[in-house]
Amino acid sequence: MSKKLPKYLPAEKLRSLLNAPYKTKLDHILIMKLMAKCGLRVSEAVAVTKGHFNFEDLSLTVRDGKGGKDRVVPFDRTLSIELQHYIEIHKLSAADKLFDISTRAVHSMVAAYGVRAGLEEKVHPHMLRHSFAVHALQSGMNLRTVQKILGHASLTTTQIYLDVTSDDIAADYTEHSLPY
Repeated sequence: MSKKLPKYLPAEKLRSLLNAPYKTKLDHILIMKLMAKCGLRVSEAVAVTKGHFNFEDLSLTVRDGKGGKDRVVPFDRTLSIELQHYIEIHKLSAADKLFDISTRAVHSMVAAYGVRAGLEEKVHPHMLRHSFAVHALQSGMNLRTVQKILGHASLTTTQIYLDVTSDDIAADYTEHSLPY
């Protein structure tokens, strides 16, 4: 019996959540971006310190929230610039946590931002992680790479994101016409 595809936000809804034109706190947006762009669990995102970042290699060393092992997660240059600006403004040292927020507060905050962005579905932090996995695979990222980024011990756990809805199938078929 196959598992149900986890709930995720389509790219346009995720963009509206992360880029909504309302007055907001920079740390709130950055924590959501870390979860959405790096596939972090909420517990991992709130535990991140300045010292976890390697801005030269554009990588983040994360203490895995479930397995307790370290894993290296890449991030993009745009997020790097935003993070460095945030770190500079707050004058953070290597041991300083980036965000002074609890996991419970992140749950409330993400839900509130989903409402503010006009999203119909109730948004929760793990939905951002699911969105990362689905979008990474849809854009052609290798399944093993996604597994490593998410910190899944088993490839089977990551394969759940390969399940697609009938709408996804129809859209993909329409977009990729056969050569005959």
